Amino acid sequence: RSMSGYETENFILKSDGSLDHSGKIFKLAEKKGLAVKKEAAKSMVEVICMPHKRLSSTSKDLINNLLQLTELTEKNNGHIYPFSTYPGINKPVIQKNEWYKTQEKIFGYDKYMTAGLCCGFHQHYALPRGMFDPKTKFINYKLKSKVKKTLIDSYNLLNAVDPIFTTLLQSSPYDNCKYLAKDSRMLLYRGGKKLTYMKGKYAHHQLLGGLSPYKQTLQDLISTIKRRKTKWDSLLKKQGLDPKKHSKCGSELDFTWNPVKINAHGTLEYRGPDMNLLSVIFGMSTMMKFALREFQQNFLMVVPMDIEMKEAFTVENNMVFIPPHTTVRNELQVASAYEGFKNKDLKIYINRFYNFVKGNVLDRYRPLLKPIKQMIDNETSISDKIFAKT
Repeated sequence: RSMSGYETENFILKSDGSLDHSGKIFKLAEKKGLAVKKEAAKSMVEVICMPHKRLSSTSKDLINNLLQLTELTEKNNGHIYPFSTYPGINKPVIQKNEWYKTQEKIFGYDKYMTAGLCCGFHQHYALPRGMFDPKTKFINYKLKSKVKKTLIDSYNLLNAVDPIFTTLLQSSPYDNCKYLAKDSRMLLYRGGKKLTYMKGKYAHHQLLGGLSPYKQTLQDLISTIKRRKTKWDSLLKKQGLDPKKHSKCGSELDFTWNPVKINAHGTLEYRGPDMNLLSVIFGMSTMMKFALREFQQNFLMVVPMDIEMKEAFTVENNMVFIPPHTTVRNELQVASAYEGFKNKDLKIYINRFYNFVKGNVLDRYRPLLKPIKQMIDNETSISDKIFAKT
């Protein structure tokens, strides 16, 4: 059974509802020994949890950590804001360290500042057994082809379902008092020509932060990972920086901020969606956990094909059919950002995946799918609810 883990990013508010840029809450939380990490902006705190084999244990650990942070914040006349972008004025105060200074030089001041405008949710799922070498902190490509194929199928599946998860978790209609999109974080973070938003942090560096194409083989995936490291080194050199001194970590797996990545901790990390209510997060994470579990335990194969949306996630023999990556990246991703449930094809696509995965969810976890089912039936996301109240 594979391990699962969570990372949640949260805004800290003052008693009057404005953003707290002091960094005080993080310092208090760290002093108290809470499971927190610094985020890009001082008004943000990342809450983590220990990975567990059972999703219920992972979820309970996260709940406990968030409850402790909430109690600490409220004792100091503050609040935790659980959604992805702050609807009011947000002028981020970025942490002062060498890593963020390096990013400012590479991406430019305006794009670098977007890191303090949006909070996200990350979920980790352990790589298939034996696929990660803890000594080299890299993918072990000497295993049998069947296990290699399982990793590629898992990687392609997460890229294929990214528009589904970003729609279900969208909670960021506003940026600095202005409506930007139903998923403003996607534009602010990924950006790029496909999303018709060139102000995003990775707008000009899609290799490092955009939604990736599918991979045919493990060697294709490794080649892309190495290209990202080469790209990062070239960006550093362009700014007169030494890659050996200004790279954040040692593993080649560290130089990617795409929605789907292979992590240097030996996990398949999905980092595409907005932050949201825990009830919604747990519903989405249940879908992800049991979808990957089905593919990795039963060696299902992901097969991209020119299909209609009503045929997506059809299972024949051991094959599960998904749309081509061009459809996912150029159409469904864009629809998720700007239209959400109003897009007919995306709505069908979400329903198809939900029906595919619900049969694989263990009975004791099925109640966690209720908020997702309600959202699908009502065709309403948190972004839609926020917009309706403003």
